Amino acid sequence: MFGVDELGMDLGTSMLHIVVRGKGLVLSEPSYVAYDRQTRDVIAVGEEAQRMYGRTPAGLIVERPLREGRIRSFDLVSKMLRYLMRKVIGKRAAFRPRLLLALPGGMAPSERQTLVDVLVDAGVRSVVPVDESVASAIGGGLRIDQPYGRMNIDIGGGRTNVSVFSMGHQIVWDILDNGGDQFDDAIVDYLRKKHNLLIGARTAEELKINIGSARMRGAKLEMDACGRSLVSGLPRAVSVSSEEMIEALAEPLRALVNDLHRIIERTPPELASDIFDEGITLSGGGAQLFGLGEVLTDQLKIQTKLADEPALCVAHGLSALIDDAERYENVDLISGRRSDLGQDD
Repeated sequence: MFGVDELGMDLGTSMLHIVVRGKGLVLSEPSYVAYDRQTRDVIAVGEEAQRMYGRTPAGLIVERPLREGRIRSFDLVSKMLRYLMRKVIGKRAAFRPRLLLALPGGMAPSERQTLVDVLVDAGVRSVVPVDESVASAIGGGLRIDQPYGRMNIDIGGGRTNVSVFSMGHQIVWDILDNGGDQFDDAIVDYLRKKHNLLIGARTAEELKINIGSARMRGAKLEMDACGRSLVSGLPRAVSVSSEEMIEALAEPLRALVNDLHRIIERTPPELASDIFDEGITLSGGGAQLFGLGEVLTDQLKIQTKLADEPALCVAHGLSALIDDAERYENVDLISGRRSDLGQDD
């Protein structure tokens, strides 16, 4: 794709998205890397590596180099980024593009600088960091530059970013240790305790996506979960219902509601009033859990709505920032700091 002059990257815990000026989303890949245990040579990246997860011989390891919004291995992240950037800009790009990089809130400056160095080495001219929560809110359709309170809850794979915006600033924000991974862990734990069945993370995720529920559905859904019996040690399958998923996910959802209560209590009264009138926007892949919006509306007493394409809100927000920079010139891209869209670093 020669001629790419500006692009954006959502470096998510579960998925990595890349957008290009004027073209929108051009790449979506799972954030997985397969590598040799001894040499640490990368064998596969993205979707190909994800298909290997849980199925590799002893000499190969498949993992996500990001977990709970933090980088577990800079070496693997570096190799993953170089591979995926090559798919977008080619090995010999005509010129080096400028990159808007969406980063988890709260990332240490040293981690941020290391990522910038990796991407510059991978072929970009300069990097402009953007808080995930800012890009997510813009991609979810919120006018965060207006003098009114707007609240966005972005439930990602590793963590949940909660932000209250007004006049282009994050007035109140927090990062919660609740996300899609915690939902998966709760499902694994539930099946282990109730059915004496040990399942993998992929199976837990499939259960969450296909029959996961925060509240009762109109019709009961069932799905077979395959794993290893903790009694016999042999492969076994059990039928799991959507009603059981409500029970399995009750604790992480209770923790999420309690954390959101705490954040709303910290919000200035006028902004809280605006949020009560306008409602809360849910974004992120984890926000797609069936019935989650209704449960939050009931518990928080504030109308909650799901953004369009919630899993792609950060990517769409980066596209908007690239394609129409002047519209967002009064928006702080990084919490607590003014960033200029029109200048290179």
